[in-house]
Amino acid sequence: MGSHVHSLSPGRIVKKDLLERLHPSNPGYQRYEAWFMRLGLAILLYFNLPVDINNTGQPTPNGLAHWIDFTWAADPEVMKILKRILIPVLALYVFGVLRWLMLPYMFTLSLAVGTLKNSQGGEIAHVYQALTMVLLVQMIWYLYYEIRFWIGKPHHFQSGWTRRSMEVFATQSALAGIYFTTAVTKLIESKGAWLWQIRKIGVELERTWQQKYYHKLEEQGPAWALWFKDFITANPWAAIVIFGPGLIAELIVPAALYGRRRALIIGILLIILHVGAIYIMRLNFWQNIALLAIFYVNIPYWIISSSQAATRRVRASS
Repeated sequence: MGSHVHSLSPGRIVKKDLLERLHPSNPGYQRYEAWFMRLGLAILLYFNLPVDINNTGQPTPNGLAHWIDFTWAADPEVMKILKRILIPVLALYVFGVLRWLMLPYMFTLSLAVGTLKNSQGGEIAHVYQALTMVLLVQMIWYLYYEIRFWIGKPHHFQSGWTRRSMEVFATQSALAGIYFTTAVTKLIESKGAWLWQIRKIGVELERTWQQKYYHKLEEQGPAWALWFKDFITANPWAAIVIFGPGLIAELIVPAALYGRRRALIIGILLIILHVGAIYIMRLNFWQNIALLAIFYVNIPYWIISSSQAATRRVRASS
């Protein structure tokens, strides 16, 4: 009898080893972490779906509005009914029941409101972009998982990975993709000169502040933001120092997928970036901040793990 030995070439061995090193290890998300993350996402979605939008048409269709009529999302009576239905849907989602069925409903509402808002002919806002993308990715993951299960070919998890781990990882990946794409787009559009061009942002800040004040009667903002705006306008080179770290944080955001500590640090950096953008550039990034706090900073984990570590130190010293 003969034997057939399968062997890998040195090149394939190196490639396989590299892929294994690049693949994020399973951080072992606990049940309570996923529960708090779903709860945070559910609350964010519910309170960001208005029942009175004041947009009764799609004068300048954006995205899917070219083919789909989303004006039903501007009807207060319709939205009241849909939000009442949303309450039990969110409850089931939070407790992990029929997520493959709950997520399409959640995604559709977020998509409709966001698309309708961006089809009014004004500036394109990205308020709902991150939230809708997170819902889309989670929906795709659970539909994929359930379809594979139904057809008798269940998804094969790598060692230690579970549906819960993949849910969190897919969500974090969606956020990382958004920020990394944003950074790369800045560099492509500016032909690599974004940091050099950012020196001129003072002029744009002055224009934005004046528009907000005279067109929408918005207040000038906190004193520190006003000081920053004036400082950047008077010192163009300071814009590189102030806004440069934001670009770096967006470029390194994929590192957040490689452990809780990296996710915590990058999440905090991006939140600081957004707070500055909200008060200095007068942009709306509150949803992004909430998503980063929920899925990157992961406050419940650090509170509970710190409490457990303190308890162990007390026991060890007694």
